[in-house]
Amino acid sequence: MIMIMVDDLGWRDLACYGSTFYETPNIDRYAQSAMRFTEGYSAHPACSPTRCSVLTGQLPARSGFTSAAGHIKEKKEQEERSTGPAFYRGLGPSSVTYLDTSYYTLGEAMLDAGYATSFFGKWHLGHKPYIPEVHGFETVRGGRWHSGPPGNDPDRKFFPPWNDCETLDSNLPADTHVDDYLTDLAIDYIEDREGEPFFMCYWPYSVHAPFQSKPELIKKWQKKIDPNDPQRSPTMAAMIEVLDENIGRLMASLEKNGIADNTIVLFLSDNGGNMYNVVDGTTPTNNAPLRGGKVNSFEGGVRIPFMVRWPGVTQAGSVNDAIVSTTDLYATLLEMTGQPLRPEDHKDSVSFVPALKGEAYDREPLICDMAQFADFVGNVPNTFVRDGKWKLTRYWFDSPDRTHRHELFNLDSDIGETNDVADAHPEVTERLKPVLDQYFAQEGIKQYHPNASYDGLRVSKQWAALSSDGNAAMHNGVMTVESDQPGFGIFTPMVSRVKDAIFHFEARSTTRDAIKLQWTSTGQRKRTDAASKSSVPDKRWQEFSLPVNFRGNGTGLYLTLPEGGRVELRHMRIATPEGTVMMTYDEE
Repeated sequence: MIMIMVDDLGWRDLACYGSTFYETPNIDRYAQSAMRFTEGYSAHPACSPTRCSVLTGQLPARSGFTSAAGHIKEKKEQEERSTGPAFYRGLGPSSVTYLDTSYYTLGEAMLDAGYATSFFGKWHLGHKPYIPEVHGFETVRGGRWHSGPPGNDPDRKFFPPWNDCETLDSNLPADTHVDDYLTDLAIDYIEDREGEPFFMCYWPYSVHAPFQSKPELIKKWQKKIDPNDPQRSPTMAAMIEVLDENIGRLMASLEKNGIADNTIVLFLSDNGGNMYNVVDGTTPTNNAPLRGGKVNSFEGGVRIPFMVRWPGVTQAGSVNDAIVSTTDLYATLLEMTGQPLRPEDHKDSVSFVPALKGEAYDREPLICDMAQFADFVGNVPNTFVRDGKWKLTRYWFDSPDRTHRHELFNLDSDIGETNDVADAHPEVTERLKPVLDQYFAQEGIKQYHPNASYDGLRVSKQWAALSSDGNAAMHNGVMTVESDQPGFGIFTPMVSRVKDAIFHFEARSTTRDAIKLQWTSTGQRKRTDAASKSSVPDKRWQEFSLPVNFRGNGTGLYLTLPEGGRVELRHMRIATPEGTVMMTYDEE
């Protein structure tokens, strides 16, 4: 059995899932021999929590691994929080930084069942001693704390020498790609088994940041860009080509060794595609028609490529719309290999073997939790429940009156989550709320709390007033800012990770008042001005495009009235100089 879990591969990043730019002939060939799920989910929109869910069969809310914290050296326990940044109304619990040895992991279950166990690639579930070797894996190459590729040179992270990774040989040619090397090792491992049953986790470092690849492949893809395709990064295309070539080599080794018809192969990603960084003047990938991406609980952050080839059971080339999750893999693999289920261990895992057999399968409501605020993607602490076509998301304590805010989407008719129908279907909202309440009422699950440090100045989902010296409100996509006090304005901490950007907006003022754009970056308290003043005409909307130059990661955008007055703003968005919109700011 081989479980392939790719890092940060988006739902549409394969040709077999609809990409019109990336080319993945080897993975597509595998897909033709497998069952392809269209509604497969990661347990979390970031890597460490999802990886933990696979190995424990528990949701991040239960395991405590609620953020991508597996690279942090300090051993931290999960704690409930009641104070935090003043912008946020509600706070989720913090995250652990390691996979505790108290868990009976999937690796241990497979080892105890008589399988030779191996781990190749990215771990990101803690520093020593919390490494694969203590979680049931006998052979380990890679498998350390690194959040991305382990190279020591920041400009060549996919290439040797390696940083703090004694399981990888650093005495390699300088142009050896880490995933090429890992695939060589995995193929050697397969050949050495000689008929012995094995369970392999092949978790490559591709396609995680930093966005680097083989120079010759990047040059190749620079010639194939379609400027009208939302997926148009030649660097990402090169990274996906490296991935695809290695999957092809791995599959070929099964054929060569005569075990392809006797080897279960699973293929999935640990979360959705990255849409908050900038590479080649655009986002690394694009998850459309899904909304959002990695580190965000919209579908683009959690819906993933998810395929299973079970020779003699799954129908080759079949497509299944059953809802399945990475958390479900533990129970499913136990049943596939004839082992008894262990519900006291894999508490949240539901076997989807009936779906693999082509039988009717209707999973109980699926829960996905994103407890952390992530300014760079606009995420506020939330949990969603997916039940059939419905997806209800709870934003904890995020209403103006500090009650929970809910959004409801019909994913059958609105896969892009553009139309919140909570008001139109209150019966669905009320039916699904208790599912969340009951889950979080279970013993041992840490709770969300109102933020005692909240300053009461939020005026929309994304903006807060700078003080109480004026009025600001968002209505029908128009932000009105009004005050008789100079310097009053609005602020948002939600800024994509873009260094050089353009802030676009339209403005009007019946009294010809000025509006000033300012910003802050990591380690910078004093605001930087884009322009001293930007006058606007009477009554008519005028578009402004002002350059923003963040010194590090952006930490805030400010729109202020230098002399007081009244200004209306709409169509606010931040984009790359090449025109890729990174974030919009018009939600009420």
